[in-house]
Amino acid sequence: MDKKEKKKLLRRKVGLCFIKSFTFLSGVVPIGVNLFLGKILGSLAYLVLPRHRKIALDSLSIAFPSYSLSKRKKIAKQFFVFIAEGGFELIYYLNNIKKIHQPVKIEGKDNLDQALAKGRGVILVTAHYGNFPLMSLRLAAEGYPVNLVTRPMRDKYAEAHFHKLRTDAGVKNISVYPRRACVSGIINALARNEIVIILMDQNFGTGGVWVKFFNKLAATPIGPIILSLRTKAALVPSYIYRKGEKRHGLKIFPEEDLISGKDKNETILLNAANFTKIIEKWIEKRPGHWSWVHRRWKSRPPKNVDENKVFDR
Repeated sequence: MDKKEKKKLLRRKVGLCFIKSFTFLSGVVPIGVNLFLGKILGSLAYLVLPRHRKIALDSLSIAFPSYSLSKRKKIAKQFFVFIAEGGFELIYYLNNIKKIHQPVKIEGKDNLDQALAKGRGVILVTAHYGNFPLMSLRLAAEGYPVNLVTRPMRDKYAEAHFHKLRTDAGVKNISVYPRRACVSGIINALARNEIVIILMDQNFGTGGVWVKFFNKLAATPIGPIILSLRTKAALVPSYIYRKGEKRHGLKIFPEEDLISGKDKNETILLNAANFTKIIEKWIEKRPGHWSWVHRRWKSRPPKNVDENKVFDR
């Protein structure tokens, strides 16, 4: 091992020690203190991270062009504070999973139970909305078999640490990499009639399909739809939202029946547009809950995509 690799390894070990110390401290101090620290950190981040602030404001100008700049700035700051509070909150409940029942109330539990009663598994379709990682923790605490599709962190030591925390909390992890193993893991979980949580609001590069998101074409993932077509698993929209300083509502909607097109491609496109519109309505209701720093419209469609022929439900 050369000097460069040794320094890199040392930095990672120091970073892991910091993460473990922070995780421990966040778990032992009251939730109110965690939220207070998150509010301070989020407000500071909005001021000192100009690049991310600009991305958020640019995204808001696309989604809400009629809003004034001051209103868009207010929403952007709300998001920065929200995401910081959520980070502290998540770590607290990862360490105190038994305390999550009271602050996170499940709304529409019957919808989930009815979907599971079919015996083909449930794909819980959600977005980077609210403190979405709490969804898996709350459902696991309720006794549901929950699988979370996650993108691994770059630092393998940090990833191993948080992987263990999620596992200890009762959440099964399915990594998006390698792709074949990810697909197999999801299909196997659905075959066991388990819940698989998949986020469907990210920019999908050259993959997926092009549908309108806030009236602008966006590359949209189609994984949940493809998997449902293949396995007959139920597609159930769900999101979590903040009801108060220390309270959340986990809202579970009735199963969405797949819309049939003239062929498989049209079926996929129609359903991608449908779920995108569902997520869009969530965001319109509480814009400060969504991740505006994600460059949702970064990829642009090729010239052969006719915007007038794209489905927009």
